[in-house]
Amino acid sequence: MTRRAALFAVLACLLGAASPVPAQPAFPHKTVTLIVPLAAGGGTDIVARKLAVALQTMWGQTVVVENVAGASSIIGAQRVARAAPDGYTLMVTTNGAIVGNRFLFKSLPYDPERDFIPVAQLADIEMVVLAHNSVPANNLKELVALARREPGKITYASYGNGSQPHLLFELFNAREKLELVHVPYKGLGPALTAVMAGESMLTLTGRGTGEPAIRSGKTKVINYNSDARDPVLPDVPTSKEMGYPYFKVATWHGVFAPRGTPPELIAKLSADILAVMRQPEFRDDMLKRAYGVPNRTPEQFAAAIAEEVRATGEMVKAAGLKPE
Repeated sequence: MTRRAALFAVLACLLGAASPVPAQPAFPHKTVTLIVPLAAGGGTDIVARKLAVALQTMWGQTVVVENVAGASSIIGAQRVARAAPDGYTLMVTTNGAIVGNRFLFKSLPYDPERDFIPVAQLADIEMVVLAHNSVPANNLKELVALARREPGKITYASYGNGSQPHLLFELFNAREKLELVHVPYKGLGPALTAVMAGESMLTLTGRGTGEPAIRSGKTKVINYNSDARDPVLPDVPTSKEMGYPYFKVATWHGVFAPRGTPPELIAKLSADILAVMRQPEFRDDMLKRAYGVPNRTPEQFAAAIAEEVRATGEMVKAAGLKPE
């Protein structure tokens, strides 16, 4: 009897080992959360919510947006970095959390390089140089000539130390040996208002964001920070045309997954998000906001970020910024 019982036990083990492993449910089978490390109502939040609605329709599964703002996007980014790498917690963010913070802070509770995997670039925002109408320059060449005639007299408004206007204009100062004077404001809105009022002479802004200032009749666009002209502003020369191809920054909105997310899941997420971006309604809305709609693979997005990190490092050095 003992031998028979032992035989049955062995057979039971063999049968159990041979039985198929239950299949994992297809992704997504539960709520997907898009963490936005910025306040509600801003450009990143708006894009994230449009993406959430489209993915929810595509997947037939709930997709929610959660704003986890604070500490220059650090709080929200840290939460995503610590999330399970299963695709159910993703981050929709802009340059700050991934590129800018590594230069502005001595230590971060996450590693921008190691803790996130680029999934998709949702939009890019080319920038324009906006000048008060009194500025006797209509392009970058004329601005350089003016600044050399009047060193220390041309001011530019930014939305704080380390912001894109600050970094780019300081790089411009270093490369062209100019003395444009930095005037920081508490946000892009006040910076635009200052230029409209003539308190500062220049600033850098996205075309869509700067549209009210452009339409006010109190300012003019003297440069488009790109390699090709903007079809909405066809008479505005580009940085490249003027001979300053390095004078270029852009803001982007992108989706990131935590480190360790399986490659096949990254591929699915990327493919589905790119499908959303090809939808006419989504594209038209982005274009109305003056957002470019890229079509990059995760690898291409990662390469673009790497190049931006290199360029930002050069600008930070030119600005003399030290991490805090």
